[in-house]
Amino acid sequence: MKNLLKFVAVSALVVVIGSSVAYAAMTATITSPTAGAVYNVGQTVNLGANSTDATGAVNYVWSFSDGTASITGQNQSVTFATAGSKTITLLAGDASGVNDTKTVDVTVNDVTTALAISNVRVTDITTNSAIVRWTTNRISNSRVIFDTTSHASIAGATAPNYGYANSTGTSDVDTKVVEHAVTVTGLSANTQYYFRVISAE
Repeated sequence: MKNLLKFVAVSALVVVIGSSVAYAAMTATITSPTAGAVYNVGQTVNLGANSTDATGAVNYVWSFSDGTASITGQNQSVTFATAGSKTITLLAGDASGVNDTKTVDVTVNDVTTALAISNVRVTDITTNSAIVRWTTNRISNSRVIFDTTSHASIAGATAPNYGYANSTGTSDVDTKVVEHAVTVTGLSANTQYYFRVISAE
């Protein structure tokens, strides 16, 4: 009897299912200035941006609502010649043709008027501290001078404390503000204090 060797051919069917990969579109971000920042006419405003998920190089173009000339570049600076609310627009585009637009609003103050202080008040009073608050019409730094003795006038008095016995440090120096809040510490309980607020540009 002969052994019959049978060969059985098995065919395998391999099915390749196509798949698509979704890539995130480029997103731009304005890192400077921050929304609501306040500047003076002629003051340098630093412009900064970055992007994520970009394809190739990114082109950054800055434009301004008041007609100030557009600027190209990721990190630039601008000065405004007029006061008012300004909208800064960033248009970023990558090598694949994807674009993203972001905006930020800032305020630019007129510097032809004198720096003025208003709405001086004291809040958060404790047995040994208090917060002195005030508003200025332009961005400026903050300092409080204080004493247990009344100083009705500082005419002829010598800077920096103008006759007052105590002073806080000067704050809001690097980033100046229009809304000021200075914490005065080291006060004695049941003691009346007199103070003045000082701001400089």
